[in-house]
Amino acid sequence: MDDTNYDAEGIAGLEPCPECTSEQTVTYVYREGFREVECHTCGYSSEAEEIGRLTRYRGDLAEGSRLAPIPLKKIEA
Repeated sequence: MDDTNYDAEGIAGLEPCPECTSEQTVTYVYREGFREVECHTCGYSSEAEEIGRLTRYRGDLAEGSRLAPIPLKKIEA
């Protein structure tokens, strides 16, 4: 059985917010070597940009065109 744990350790006030410089943050440190920062003051989340990059492509063909449109839709949780 694999006992790998992908949960992060949350540490309050480790890094200031890059948006508003507040110290009211939580930094999640993952064993895999990356970090995520969330700010309680302004709502900043370092993972929001990565989540916004997730797009859906329906594969619709444009009428009279050989190129398919690429709709960009953000996923909402």
